[in-house]
Amino acid sequence: MPRRNPLWLRLPGSSSPSSSSTTEELRLAALSPYNNPNDETSSIPDSLEHSPAKTSDDGSEISRNNFNSPTSSPSRSPNKKVSWSLFDQVSLSGEEFLLPRRFEAIELIPGTSTRTTCASCSATDLLESEHVTIRKISLQDPATARKEYRNIILCRLLPHPNILPISEAYEVDTTLYTVSEQMDGRLSDIVEERLTHFVVAKITHQVLAAVAMMHQNGIAHGDLTLNTIYVNTDAELRLSSYGKSDDSSEHLEARFRDDLLSIGAIVSRFLMNEEEMFKFSKSRNPKDIDWRIVLEGSSDSGLLDFNARSLLFQLLEGRQTARDLLHHPYFKSFRAPQHQTVERKHTVVGQKTSDEVLDKLREELQRFNPFNMSEIML
Repeated sequence: MPRRNPLWLRLPGSSSPSSSSTTEELRLAALSPYNNPNDETSSIPDSLEHSPAKTSDDGSEISRNNFNSPTSSPSRSPNKKVSWSLFDQVSLSGEEFLLPRRFEAIELIPGTSTRTTCASCSATDLLESEHVTIRKISLQDPATARKEYRNIILCRLLPHPNILPISEAYEVDTTLYTVSEQMDGRLSDIVEERLTHFVVAKITHQVLAAVAMMHQNGIAHGDLTLNTIYVNTDAELRLSSYGKSDDSSEHLEARFRDDLLSIGAIVSRFLMNEEEMFKFSKSRNPKDIDWRIVLEGSSDSGLLDFNARSLLFQLLEGRQTARDLLHHPYFKSFRAPQHQTVERKHTVVGQKTSDEVLDKLREELQRFNPFNMSEIML
């Protein structure tokens, strides 16, 4: 039996409903941080008490406390030390996280460690019964602080369904925490899959839609790769952020073309496997590939679809805009979206000093939390 890529499998659900005692434990764990769980007068938030149960594909109810293990208890993990009623201190594989009590940490995401300035963990939102990803980033590096501020403010000014939003954000001791939707994987996880042209077109259309909105607002992404684009099992796609390009208006058209070239490289990897793609060049550098040979659409290249060859050629040529390419015949099954625009002066953060960026970042964090985290001492 061929091995299926786990990315395309749905998360398993619980086959048996949770008991009344289990439900009561979960309700107490998800109480508002301003309530005392030991107080008999504490109330349960309406959003939790009346929220509908999640169901799996076969109709069975999914446990609210843990989607991956139907038999696990919603009680708090043994590695979680309760520090106060508002936040809990959690240790995951030696990495410390400070999390609001509504989130139950699951595990440290592979690829992050104590030796890096950024670490991520998967968690469960007990109020929404959803999986989330929580990142913590050190703000001691001015370039990192500028990038994170840029991403947070653009998430607010220019929200887009194909760019990963930030649902919660707070700062603790020069460390920024952000909470976002948990995705099933990255494009790099499915690059070896033999996808149909419909799926490739759906993926490409979503990337172009997000990039077209950014370009329309004078913003270049500058970091479009297989590893910076997330995807779900239903091929719903999110860019990991608004990119890392600076906000200078110099050479903006050239940077827009670089974004389209990056999208073209991604599309070519889905239409051809790696061996077929790189046999056209002695070097394993995509920039050295003779694209004229690739675009001939030979039986070896996998580019037999005329519209696929046409779209790839226009992406690599760079003469049309991302917005124009959304109307390409390859996307005949999809509708080109309308894009929101704001004045460019509101999206430019590159001229601010490091101290100004930190001050502005903390102002943005006040939109998520009314309390001052700098006053909370461990």
